[in-house]
Amino acid sequence: MNEMHAQSPDRDDVFLNLVGFKWLMLGLGWRVELSRFWHDAAYASECVRRGLSSDCGPLRRRSAELLPFLPSSGMQCSAAMPFASPHREPGVAADMATG
Repeated sequence: MNEMHAQSPDRDDVFLNLVGFKWLMLGLGWRVELSRFWHDAAYASECVRRGLSSDCGPLRRRSAELLPFLPSSGMQCSAAMPFASPHREPGVAADMATG
């Protein structure tokens, strides 16, 4: 029972890190689909790669925290899957730059 309870906060931490990652990415104009993130290794890797290369320190830290939880394909980015990248939200980055 204690072992199960000890594992629960880890899952909660991963989920909270992922939600924080999602909102930090959105703040920079990149929409992350959480359900796809968990089921598409190439998409997840591309999202985290973009986060790691960001100028935003909190996003880079959050991205690094997610690295151990990516599927075994790791940080490989497949050029054969052009739709594996996060979706750019029109106007979000422009709105942030002006306001």
